[in-house]
Amino acid sequence: MLKKVLKAKEKERHKEENLLSLELAEVKDVADLIFRRLEKKIEVLEAIESSVDEKIAILEKLLQQAESVKTPSDSMNRKHEIIALKRRGLKIDEIASILDMPVGEVQLVVNLDGHKA
Repeated sequence: MLKKVLKAKEKERHKEENLLSLELAEVKDVADLIFRRLEKKIEVLEAIESSVDEKIAILEKLLQQAESVKTPSDSMNRKHEIIALKRRGLKIDEIASILDMPVGEVQLVVNLDGHKA
């Protein structure tokens, strides 16, 4: 009788081990599927990142070209605008705000113009 009980318990344990092995295999399959999906998502994100990097490089080039296109006459026009506004009685910070320029730059132009006179 004891042998039968031991055999039954051994059989039951063997059955549980088989079930656990099957469950473990299913979990491994699901994990593998998830990892494959993640790898695909990573590839897509890397491609997007590369595309964004290329576009940033192009934009930086365009900005550099735009900066180099600025002519000295642009800055001369700005200087004339500053002086004209100052002569109308506007304060330095008001001129800077209107022309969207740093206050220090406006102050410099005004000071330089004052030295000419």
